[in-house]
Amino acid sequence: MTRIGFLGVGTISEAVVRAMCARPGVADEILLSPRSPERSRALDSEFAQCHRLTSNQDVVDASDIVVLGMRPQQMDEALASIAFRPEQVIASFIAGTPPSGIAPLVEPASRVCQLIPLPPISLHKGPLVVCPGIPEVLTAFSDLGDLIVLDDESRIRVLSCASAIMSTYFELQNRVIDWIADHGVDPDVASRYIRSELEGLAAVGRVTPDSQRHDLPGEFQTKGGLNERVRAGLLERGWFEALPAELTDIYDHAILRPPARQ
Repeated sequence: MTRIGFLGVGTISEAVVRAMCARPGVADEILLSPRSPERSRALDSEFAQCHRLTSNQDVVDASDIVVLGMRPQQMDEALASIAFRPEQVIASFIAGTPPSGIAPLVEPASRVCQLIPLPPISLHKGPLVVCPGIPEVLTAFSDLGDLIVLDDESRIRVLSCASAIMSTYFELQNRVIDWIADHGVDPDVASRYIRSELEGLAAVGRVTPDSQRHDLPGEFQTKGGLNERVRAGLLERGWFEALPAELTDIYDHAILRPPARQ
């Protein structure tokens, strides 16, 4: 049994803990800091393997793997007063700070990785980026979603920026649903139809070999058909060029904590 401690129990940490506790046959002990008292108390009372401790230091003292779940602006102050052990593994949820930026703050612990879970992890869906792929972390967080392992921390920034399409996806979904409803279809019917359509398309995309993914747009339209007309119209308006342009903009201008100087 691995003892996994969470320093900070925010929205993402809670989603991860709930997903971990829902795995059949896994009985890792999960130790929670008293921060976010409502969430930590709820998890403690709901799951036998969760235990809310009285301080961050108590969590670190009892843990094999320590998960850093505090906000970036709280990181330096929160970690300054905590004593870590050399043999501990540190897994950070903190956005914008790569493992090399975390390492000086958790010495003498030296094995540090970054995890990037997305909200669908509560449903055991979606990617979970791990960099680097420390074996104990890969085992502790297995079966929560799709583990995406990176060995080069400079690539974390790319995937972090790419995840910024989540709200755009739901905006697209909602605009189409609202358009259907505006044309007289019951809103509940419109919602079920589009959500089901998107779920089906995602399932096809998931099982299509990567070598064939560029064929999918053509396979899902007919010459002169409705799908082709909508896609061609959006292509003409530069809709699909605008998206990577926005991703490039946040990639170029997102503020990240610099790696520690050697």
